[in-house]
Amino acid sequence: MGCGNSKPKPARPVRLGRVQRPGQNTASMPTGGPVTVPPTYRDASGRPITHQEFELDRDTIIRALDHMGQYLDQRGVNATVVTVGGAVNTVYLQSRRSTHDVDFFLATPTVAEHTVIHEAARSAARSERSQRGEIGANWFNNATQLHMGRDIQARLAQSALQQNVIVHQYRGLRGGIVVYAAPWAYAFCGKLNRLCESNARSYDIADAVSYLHQYLLANSRQTVSAAEIKQWCRDFGKKVTDGVLDQVNDIYNTTIGTRPISRP
Repeated sequence: MGCGNSKPKPARPVRLGRVQRPGQNTASMPTGGPVTVPPTYRDASGRPITHQEFELDRDTIIRALDHMGQYLDQRGVNATVVTVGGAVNTVYLQSRRSTHDVDFFLATPTVAEHTVIHEAARSAARSERSQRGEIGANWFNNATQLHMGRDIQARLAQSALQQNVIVHQYRGLRGGIVVYAAPWAYAFCGKLNRLCESNARSYDIADAVSYLHQYLLANSRQTVSAAEIKQWCRDFGKKVTDGVLDQVNDIYNTTIGTRPISRP
């Protein structure tokens, strides 16, 4: 558990529904359906405002999460979230120097829970801006949750708790935040899906190898069949091809020295 140097501001009432910001911008927070964190800000003409992204290193993410934990502790809120993507690599695996956000989802999300989490993340962004520099309004967001079915979301959250890989946590006397890594199999399939697309990034293949390696270690396995991986991808609604699996096998062999994906 870590503690940042700055203290969150005194508690303010949680706001629900449509929020009016100073000036012309507004934030739309629906009371039904998916709730976005941060909310969708719009300019005077009603067009969505795009959030600028910044590269966040491990220390910055930990400091910001600790600030969120302090904020939630002051309000007596215990937040349990699951993260997938670059934050896992940057903070837990330390296989990347930085990422541009912490992408999270909740097990049973409510508008009120999303709202207080957004307020905590916004407080952390203000603290970083005043002391060190911008991290962006979108640094802690639930974009990945908006593309999940509710049943998959709940199942993944339960699996993440059972897997019990804690990326970071801050526990105070009254509340705090615990950030779990998404199940390795799900994270792996997400990278396979990205590798099937034209917008794959240079680090996606290395991430896929890392996630598969963590899955095998956690389950005391040395191999996994291509058929099993394809079934995972079907379950999670992700794409995969034999060619992508061959790429992963090759890079895994180069990096770790074995070919873990078996075929009949």
